[in-house]
Amino acid sequence: MGDAYRMKEGALLENYCSRMGLLVERRYSGLELLEAKQQAEKAAIAANDAMLKAQAADRAKSKFLANMAHELRTPLNAIIGFSEIIKINNIARKEHYPEYARYIHDAGTHLLNIINDILDLARIEAGKVELQEQLVDFEELVQSSINTIRPLSQIKSINLDYDLGSAPPIIHVDQTKFKQVLLNLLSNSVKFTGPLGHIKIGSVLETGGDLMISVSDTGIGIPPEQIARVLEPFEQVEDHLTRENGGTGLGLAIARGLIQLHGGELALSSELGVGTSVRLRLPRDRVHCITSSAA
Repeated sequence: MGDAYRMKEGALLENYCSRMGLLVERRYSGLELLEAKQQAEKAAIAANDAMLKAQAADRAKSKFLANMAHELRTPLNAIIGFSEIIKINNIARKEHYPEYARYIHDAGTHLLNIINDILDLARIEAGKVELQEQLVDFEELVQSSINTIRPLSQIKSINLDYDLGSAPPIIHVDQTKFKQVLLNLLSNSVKFTGPLGHIKIGSVLETGGDLMISVSDTGIGIPPEQIARVLEPFEQVEDHLTRENGGTGLGLAIARGLIQLHGGELALSSELGVGTSVRLRLPRDRVHCITSSAA
């Protein structure tokens, strides 16, 4: 009697455990199914976002290429047109040859600048840019950049100056490429700043040792909704501004790519009708302070 009771009890217990195990298994299967569904939904959202970004990039590149077609044709038409006039060799027109030669030279220089911008960005995006680093006097680099751009600023009577504090540092950078960053920023400022405007380069050494550099202007500014766009390759401010001022619109993207190669960052702030400020951060391992020794 006792053995039979124990056997029945054991069977009931076994049956109960089996049922509970099945319930637990089903529960975990349900959780796994829910988790798989959530992961699939996240993957679908991520794929959709990636597709939208790719489509936006394609549209931006198509728009960029359309703008470049216009930018390239303009100087080419000038070069071909004025060279055709010279080719005719009409004696009555020879007195104008120096003027025509200047037009051809200006158009050729403009065309070369466009091509250089496109090639520079392509090399940066492909990771083909190598830095030739050396110790550089930061103040001399700023002065050299300002002297290069000053003729353009003088045409518009723009005041161009700098304030680097009492002890500008020595920086460890690729001198040519870092100067290109400053020239791109200064050129943009001159382009979008009206007559009698003001452009200033400033710098401050932060407590942590990073060098913060700013290029500020009193130009037309950038609409708030377009600030993020202008830093991206192939993105430009509204077409009428681009056409009015010319250029590829790649200056900021190239400057950001080159400063990032130095381990730094580029940030932009702007107010429409007030001006724009671009800030560069150069990491402390590239900044060497000048200490004055006691006499």
